[in-house]
Amino acid sequence: MAGSDQIWSEAVRTLGNEKPFVLATVINVRGSTPREVGAKMIVRNDGQFGTIGGGCGEAEVFRKARLLLDEDTGARLTEVDLTGDFDQQEIGSCGGIMDVFIDRWSPQSDLGVARKLADSVERSRAAALVTLVDAGARNEAVPGAKVVLDPSDPRSAGILGGLSEEAVSQLTERAADSLPGLLEVNENGSVRPVVRIEPSGAPRVFIDPITGAQRLIIAGAGHIAVPLAALGSMLGFHVTVIDDRPSFANRERFPAADKIIVRPFNSALEALRLDRHCYVISVTRGHSFDEEVVRTVLKQQTHLPEGQAGCFVGMIGSRRRVRAMLSHLEEDGFERALLEEIHAPLGLDIGAETPEEIAVSIMAEIIRERRTGTRDAFSLGTKSGRLRRTSAKR
Repeated sequence: MAGSDQIWSEAVRTLGNEKPFVLATVINVRGSTPREVGAKMIVRNDGQFGTIGGGCGEAEVFRKARLLLDEDTGARLTEVDLTGDFDQQEIGSCGGIMDVFIDRWSPQSDLGVARKLADSVERSRAAALVTLVDAGARNEAVPGAKVVLDPSDPRSAGILGGLSEEAVSQLTERAADSLPGLLEVNENGSVRPVVRIEPSGAPRVFIDPITGAQRLIIAGAGHIAVPLAALGSMLGFHVTVIDDRPSFANRERFPAADKIIVRPFNSALEALRLDRHCYVISVTRGHSFDEEVVRTVLKQQTHLPEGQAGCFVGMIGSRRRVRAMLSHLEEDGFERALLEEIHAPLGLDIGAETPEEIAVSIMAEIIRERRTGTRDAFSLGTKSGRLRRTSAKR
């Protein structure tokens, strides 16, 4: 299955061959649906690339997209009802509703946008496609108008017009955090999330971030790292594997990894630019190497500007092994606040035993941390380590 970010290289290839296409994107969901917000597919005269869930719903979107392609017109919003005969006000687990935006892309006007997005994926650089879905009362605006938002240059959102500094800041934050969503522009220029699409007269934009800007950095290329890299890639992370043994860190063992680094752990990590979008996981062959990994990452965190968040860092290991490592780090002068952010032992308490189960446990904790910020007794680090408890962000 093509990942959302893979769409952009295919978009460049298609437009570069002077062929238009229609991009179908899930911009809002209600109830249980086969794909999440941000899922997308390209529809061309010769078929499709990607999927928004398959079945009759996708077939109907494909039909409408082909009509849009043949009509040589801009964009429209369509609702895909998967509830059958269920009351739409009481959507259960058997079906839901997807709002899908279908938008015609042309080689003449959109190839540059596609190239920017594909380049951001290739470089694992935070960016987002911001598309005007509904112009509202702004008659001069055209649905389908789009811009690539660069979080490092908030002025890049200015082309959409009518957005306040607060709105641009919100969009930039969502782009950096890889949070897709449909947003409504209020009269004062600020934005708010749209839960249900109903007529309001206000403009609406969809922000679609490059998820590959979220980096999973796996220190250690042993038996746990193999399923961990595969899961990380499947979930849309840019995956880097580090090990000093070329017989372990190679393309044969890690076909899904975006980057493989054969170097000592400390020098490899020192050469990487670690930020709050990085998830450094230590699954090395020994506790001394794990401590080296954590120590190297923490040294970078101590030099961050005030108020800037550091990266996620975690390691597997027994309770005794974790306690010993944290004691060493504290004796060496690392601040308690930093040590309380280490996810060790790493993973959610699901009783994992096999390498594959441990990888699931690790990725589950990363997803939980990223999506909700919750840390409680279900997190092994909180249960038997020093990881600071937190409640959900939202």
